[in-house]
Amino acid sequence: MKKDVKSYACIIGGVILLSAGMNIFYIPNDLVAGGVSGLGIIILSLSQRLFGAAVPVSATNIILNIPLFLAAYWRFGAKYIKRSVFAALAFSAALRLTEGLPPFSGDMMLSAVFGGILSGTGVGLVFNGSATTGGTETAAHLLHSMYDGFSVSDYVLIIDSAVIAAGFAVFGAEKTLYAVISVFAASRCIAALTAGTSENKAALVVTKKRESMKKSIEGLDLPVLKSFYPESDEYGRFVFCIFSQKEIEQFRETVRSADKDAFIILFDIKETFGEGFKKL
Repeated sequence: MKKDVKSYACIIGGVILLSAGMNIFYIPNDLVAGGVSGLGIIILSLSQRLFGAAVPVSATNIILNIPLFLAAYWRFGAKYIKRSVFAALAFSAALRLTEGLPPFSGDMMLSAVFGGILSGTGVGLVFNGSATTGGTETAAHLLHSMYDGFSVSDYVLIIDSAVIAAGFAVFGAEKTLYAVISVFAASRCIAALTAGTSENKAALVVTKKRESMKKSIEGLDLPVLKSFYPESDEYGRFVFCIFSQKEIEQFRETVRSADKDAFIILFDIKETFGEGFKKL
């Protein structure tokens, strides 16, 4: 229960910060920094220009995430999307609640940097709550499950690049370049909050309860989690796992629930090849 309260508190705090960054910096300045929210900014502008009635980003976030979550449920099961569905709904609600915040329309560089700081901090907190706000990451996991020629992080980059390119077509080169700066600022904040700078992590777990640890880790059922359990008596108390950056908190809590006396050594991984990651 305490674990769930902490996770949902991180998610709620994260979506509030992310929404504040969107409504104060991104939306007023047409900064398309990728993802479903970036598509929402494009749709908001085009609907206003073409039809005279703007479709809010909070609405497009729900509409675009529905098919993604349905596909993820069918492909990965309910456990994968449980908290992310909550985060996506909370994000849309927070976008509506923070619409009254005063927009910043001054220097574009300040908008890009501080928008990135706010949104990156928000996304980092959501990751620490073992969730995502849907969109890019969910789509990337779905694409990877269908074709593993690219890693999940590669698919995230491809999708976000396509959204930023669409922003270039709608808003021009200058705002797109500022959006790229904002993406970089956000990525640094996400990395700082989720321990380390590498996209993937490795953990060496030393435990006296190897079988219960194995069962708990396998029960996570995450698309990019890979675990290895040495069978020899000499090394049988070790468990080695590889997982994505956003799963750190969920992995740590799972290990703790299986053996509160376990010892974890966490590593950054520069590159990972094989099933679930880059093609070998």
